[in-house]
Amino acid sequence: MRHFGILCFSALLLAASGCATKATELPVRVDVNHEVDFRALKTFRPAAEMAEEAQAYPKLQRLAKNLVIEELISRGYQRLEDGTPDFRLRSHLRFNSYRSRKMGASKTTGETTMKADDQREVTLIVEIIGARDGKVYWSGFVSGFHLDPINAGKTLKAAARRLLREFPPLF
Repeated sequence: MRHFGILCFSALLLAASGCATKATELPVRVDVNHEVDFRALKTFRPAAEMAEEAQAYPKLQRLAKNLVIEELISRGYQRLEDGTPDFRLRSHLRFNSYRSRKMGASKTTGETTMKADDQREVTLIVEIIGARDGKVYWSGFVSGFHLDPINAGKTLKAAARRLLREFPPLF
């Protein structure tokens, strides 16, 4: 019985440490077109939305798009409303749902209980697309974070900042 208690305690610690992922620790993947001179890219305009992705949680999709735009502007890029930009920006969220088990304790007996818990892991995807040729110059995604209704903006902003830390690429 003692080993079972130690095992349960270790599992709780491992689960708690896995849920406390900071934005700086989020996994990022990027794909770069090495033929592009990224130093010449200064202006952008948002690209057309992806119809399939835009249907899932449209308010969060708009929030993510606006936060990515804000992050690019804070890095010195200029958003154009008229004229031809250097690149187009496409961003969207992908939601992966899965069911997990959550350990707890019964309030009446104190015994260990397990209950189902729905989790939605979120991936932020950003693409930098050539305005003239339509080729993807840079794409990246950051994944492994969860959005809660209260801090969704803060979490998405941290994810956007973490992802765009890789743009423009250094080579």
